Amino acid sequence: MTAKIDHTQRFDADPGTVQQMLLDPDFVVAKCLASGSIEATAEIITEDGHTTLVSRRVLPAKLPGFAKKFVGDTLTLIETQQWHDPREDSRSASFMVDFGNNPIGFHGTVELGPDGDATVVRTRGEVKCTVPFVGSKIEGIAKDWIGKYLAKEQSVGNDWLAGNRPG
Repeated sequence: MTAKIDHTQRFDADPGTVQQMLLDPDFVVAKCLASGSIEATAEIITEDGHTTLVSRRVLPAKLPGFAKKFVGDTLTLIETQQWHDPREDSRSASFMVDFGNNPIGFHGTVELGPDGDATVVRTRGEVKCTVPFVGSKIEGIAKDWIGKYLAKEQSVGNDWLAGNRPG
């Protein structure tokens, strides 16, 4: 079984500006730390005209006992986003989140499109956990976390676009 994610965000800038923000390593670190990460890093890799963002974050494993025994005290996530060539005023990327040696994964797409003077970002994906019997409960917890993370990303992002940046 998998948990489906379909989350929409709205940012107060055009798609090109929003994409630049989402690919700014300083922004990625800021949103990760704002969402509870203990540590975070981000790196942009450009090869053959294609842009890949690789971010790593370590989170405290605030999980129920049945789930915590699978992951320990912290959870390390490595997210890889592969951005596609822009199409007129839209942007898109495929992503995969690796949870290390834990039996869970998250993958999907991010699509940016205009909404008047703003941009709508739609994240769609699937969370899959391979632990028998409790996998669907863990997927539900992950789905809730992802929703909260994306809400925090929107808040930090709109502050960032307004010039309110940490540091």
